[in-house]
Amino acid sequence: YWRTTEKFGIKVLKTVKEAQRFDRENGNILRMDAIKKEMKHIRPAFTRVECSLEEAKSGKAFPGYQEIKCCLVFDIKMDFTRKARFVAGCHM
Repeated sequence: YWRTTEKFGIKVLKTVKEAQRFDRENGNILRMDAIKKEMKHIRPAFTRVECSLEEAKSGKAFPGYQEIKCCLVFDIKMDFTRKARFVAGCHM
């Protein structure tokens, strides 16, 4: 994934900030639309929480749960549409 910089002659992006900057420079919203499409399927695990952020991160608030790192992986499909995938456990 990290070695691919272009696909079908189009730059493959690595971060959300890079996607925002690239869309702003090109005057379109192709990558941000792909991010919105992917993120509308994501729901938070806990919506009403009466604990501090430190308690949640330490594991005291939710015994049996742990924090995981997540990231977005960008791709370009064969029909030149942009794709963003939300991936858990990126190990970055």
